[in-house]
Amino acid sequence: MHWTAAEVESEMMRRQVFRGRTLASARQAAEQVFGSGAVLLTTREVRRPGLAGMLGTTEIEVVAAAPEAEAPPSVPPPPPSRPSTQLFAQEAYAPERRPDVAAVATLRNELRSELRSLKASSLQSDRGAPDLLAELAALRVAIEDATPALRLGDEAAAMLRRLGIEGSAAAGVARWLKGPEDGRALSERMRDALSEAIKVTAWPIATPGRAVIALAGPTGVGKTTTIAKLAAHATIDRRSVTLVTCDGFRVGAVEQLQRYATLLGAQFVSVGTAEELARCLDEATTDLVFVDTAGRRPTADGAESLLSAQSFGERDRGYARHVLLCLPAALRAQDAASALKTFGSLDPTALAITKIDETSAPSGLLHGTAASGLPLSVLCAGQEVPEHIAQATVAAILDQLVPRTGARGSAA
Repeated sequence: MHWTAAEVESEMMRRQVFRGRTLASARQAAEQVFGSGAVLLTTREVRRPGLAGMLGTTEIEVVAAAPEAEAPPSVPPPPPSRPSTQLFAQEAYAPERRPDVAAVATLRNELRSELRSLKASSLQSDRGAPDLLAELAALRVAIEDATPALRLGDEAAAMLRRLGIEGSAAAGVARWLKGPEDGRALSERMRDALSEAIKVTAWPIATPGRAVIALAGPTGVGKTTTIAKLAAHATIDRRSVTLVTCDGFRVGAVEQLQRYATLLGAQFVSVGTAEELARCLDEATTDLVFVDTAGRRPTADGAESLLSAQSFGERDRGYARHVLLCLPAALRAQDAASALKTFGSLDPTALAITKIDETSAPSGLLHGTAASGLPLSVLCAGQEVPEHIAQATVAAILDQLVPRTGARGSAA
């Protein structure tokens, strides 16, 4: 037997969706429409979006229907509940037994059987409702602790958005901002919060003795120019320098670094394999050896493989090891994680943030550290060699993120 269109419409009108902060409030809303005999067909937890599309509050959503005209048959209690987000036991959905087991049940008979069973199950399940709501409350607390930015005021959240700070970096800043207000301007409170998330270390040319300083990172981020700036400062400090390029893939990369070496009076070497780089380091006599790498994932047989902590440490060449992961200032959180995955095999020791002058939201100053745990060592804001580079300091980074009057642009 098939349902008519009128019957289908009638059944659909008997079902409605209701929401409430708790199961009890959702049920109460259903009973206001269908009366005290309202039958809950399904129940689930739903999320109501909050500020800027981030996680808001949770609600209980139920699909309810009007009660059957006839009284429901007696139904035995459902089995003991198991830990689950489902309110009703699966057994409650079993259809009624029918004499002819080979016959195909009609949609109407299945629906009526389910409604009767669900009505009885819902009465029994009320006993477990407090436990379910307690679990939901605990889950809400856990979620809020994991995303403290949700508890920020509109103004503070808007500032984080303007800065482009997101993901775990935003959560870390929010943890420091959520304390009681002390009467200071939001910008000053934000600077204090940001300072807790910033990690810095001395730039590598300050290392006494001999050192190998390699720059890794995506193509176009400014590795070659950054090496030239660092090498220029080293020569100003009367330290001897060798410039090495492993980037034989990018057109003009070798010539560009060789030109810088000529201008600085530095030695220049081009290598293509790990063996060639090892020979270069064994034969080097300068204080500092700068290594410019290709902007692609390092391979096991590539020259860059020698720069990993394990490979570099297999032979004592008398050099300290520095590998700077070079990232742009406008870097998004997900791209920071991707860069770390791509170049993580080189075991970076610190970060160099470039192109600070090209963005008004230099969130990469935080995203790099949040993704890697590495400190910032070098800041670059411009193309001029050697002027547009500076050692990373907390004050310089704060002035780029939340500048005081006239502060932005002074990083390098």
